[in-house]
Amino acid sequence: MAKVLIIDDDQDIIDSLTMILEGNGYAVSVKNDTENLVEDVTSANPDLIILDVIFPEDPQAGFKAARVLNKDPQVGHIPVLLLSALNQLSNLSFGISENDISEDFMPVGAFIEKPVRPKVLLKRIDELLRPEP
Repeated sequence: MAKVLIIDDDQDIIDSLTMILEGNGYAVSVKNDTENLVEDVTSANPDLIILDVIFPEDPQAGFKAARVLNKDPQVGHIPVLLLSALNQLSNLSFGISENDISEDFMPVGAFIEKPVRPKVLLKRIDELLRPEP
């Protein structure tokens, strides 16, 4: 059974994701902030991380967290799925998409907009956990 760590501050999102994931055979753990990130991820030992972008303390916390995780030798191998309503909540004239995935800006395996359809979420998780040869 694959273990998924959800890092998000929105309890409704956490509950929804947990229901979808556990209903499809995943073990779920939760972290509500980006503090002590590497230590908590190491302790949780997930196979995959679902990470929000916007946290109350910093609207860019998820991007920063993805960079920290990616650069750390202990946890940098864990695939990260960035899941955010950033495009809906911001007043920017541009949006963030999977085209923005890069080592410097958004070092993640995938990006999905909230709200996400369960089938889309499960498909992306499967792709991240079982990359093509």
